[in-house]
Amino acid sequence: MEPVLHVMSKNGTFLFRFNNGEFGSKWCGIWKENRKYFDYFAFKLGNEFLSESNFKKFSFYNSQFSTMSFETISGKVVEEIKCHDDCVIVSVTPSYNTSISAEVGVNIRERDENYLEGKKYELTEIKNGVKVDFEGNSAFIYFLNGNFKLQEYYGVHSPGIYAMKKGLTHHLDKGETQNKYVPGYTIANLKADETYDLVLSSKELDFDALYKLIKNKIKYAENYGEIIKTESRKFEVDQVDKELVMDAIDSIYSYTNFNKKEIYAGFPYFNEFWLRDSLLILPSFLSLGNFSFVRDIIVKLSNEINDNGLPDILGGSTYPKDVLGLFIIDTCEYYRYTGDGSILRLLEEKKSVIIQILNKWFNDGFIHDKGRETWMDSIDREYSIEIQAIWIKALSGMYELYHDANTNQMMERLRKSLNSMFREGHFADQRDVDINSANQIFALYFGILDEEKTLATIKNIEDNMLSEQGVLSVSKNDGTFDFNSYQRGAVWPMLTQLFSAAAYFNGRTALGKKILSILKQNDNMQCSSRVNEIIQPDGIPKGCPSQAWSLCLLPFIIERYILGIEPDIPNNKIKVMKRNGITGKKTLNINDYIIEISIEDGKIKSNCNCVEMPDSFILEF
Repeated sequence: MEPVLHVMSKNGTFLFRFNNGEFGSKWCGIWKENRKYFDYFAFKLGNEFLSESNFKKFSFYNSQFSTMSFETISGKVVEEIKCHDDCVIVSVTPSYNTSISAEVGVNIRERDENYLEGKKYELTEIKNGVKVDFEGNSAFIYFLNGNFKLQEYYGVHSPGIYAMKKGLTHHLDKGETQNKYVPGYTIANLKADETYDLVLSSKELDFDALYKLIKNKIKYAENYGEIIKTESRKFEVDQVDKELVMDAIDSIYSYTNFNKKEIYAGFPYFNEFWLRDSLLILPSFLSLGNFSFVRDIIVKLSNEINDNGLPDILGGSTYPKDVLGLFIIDTCEYYRYTGDGSILRLLEEKKSVIIQILNKWFNDGFIHDKGRETWMDSIDREYSIEIQAIWIKALSGMYELYHDANTNQMMERLRKSLNSMFREGHFADQRDVDINSANQIFALYFGILDEEKTLATIKNIEDNMLSEQGVLSVSKNDGTFDFNSYQRGAVWPMLTQLFSAAAYFNGRTALGKKILSILKQNDNMQCSSRVNEIIQPDGIPKGCPSQAWSLCLLPFIIERYILGIEPDIPNNKIKVMKRNGITGKKTLNINDYIIEISIEDGKIKSNCNCVEMPDSFILEF
């Protein structure tokens, strides 16, 4: 299946578009975080528009650079796109002498807004461009050559009709009408192989900044490409396709706003700081060596903790039961990677509040979630298994740090409660509801089960939920399974990654490799170099076409679960589990030490002193 869409993004600015150049959805266009600024741009060379009818080839290099080739009546035309902070640079180069005019559709709107009757803009001509204002928000159109012809046009259009004709369902668009405003046209004459640059921005740019952006756009693109290649070389392992690793790393950067210290859950319509999604991904930043960013996120979220826990979306009013637990897990991981005592003290300051919250949530030995307080937020569930698993892991981490008897007691009560959910070969989805769901994978991923139950659970998932497309959210043999259901039937690549980790961690190397090969098949399915939120059991991609947690757990899974590397920097050592059948290399930068680890079929080489144990190696530094 060839991808039909692509997303380009940097620090919260993103462009969503069809791979043939069309802007055929209300989600298409140029956005800054949760606000849209531009509906589309269109170029007319001579008397012919660049369009689907003369489109020839699309090349996606990475989330910040792509090209499209067109073949008009007069010859070849190349369109290059560079995504930058706050703006997108569009460069058009024809192979022949021609006139060119650019039409830009403006639609400044919030993500949930559709048609607004009577919507009017204020237009101002500025140096090298025009400024369009609506209710305190501005869109800027810049160009260095040619002229602007004022010709305002207000209209209504339904771009989603195109998406539906292309077979994309209401998960992407329902065809709602949208506002359309065209302020006028830019016009220029070009010689053969001369480039026309258009900059579409949500921020005002002075001439020097504009000139620098255009002049250095290829250099910026090449530099970013080299960053992705360099980062991917940190994860050399024979089990994982190299292109998949590069796509995972590119994805991680594309969903991240390094300026605001936020991670977005997905594009185009989960472009908000979803805490649960972000916290599942955050350990990959540790594997990439970006400790400062992880620290910034931890500090930022610690300030959001209140008597209800942590919200699902930054600034939101819903407080699921898993988010705070994931925050604690990541904080403990950060400390193991860095030995940062200030974070240890920060967590200690929050410890009494966390225990108070848990006492409020505890009911008969379980964490009592109710309603839609888990990642399965489309289903009413109660006493859910993954909530118990996450909090066992979180409390285990806190006990390891503080050796608090109360914390240990709560952890052991939860562990006993979780084990009571074990049935014949599987764990029930909820305390009182025996659904064989994929949520038991969380207990595998966090390594909190005894060996007997671990092996039985892996076999259950493998036999009843692993399909050719990945891990089903509910067993195909369970009475609640629904082929068309979002969370009671669909394949979730997020779950697929978690299960691959569990397989490798428990010595099922062949199974782990099989699962990752499935994930590779999901890459590029609908959106270039990205993985969908869900996939129907018959292999049709659905949901958000570019979902962060569908791919971005991979760097941490490679380091921790495939290569078996477990940093313990507070104790000046790194544990490396013995992994038969695994060959790979990993470089870690810990406290200004460059640590090189080479693994081959249960043996290890390193530039650190190495002590062999029965099941592992201990690197001391």
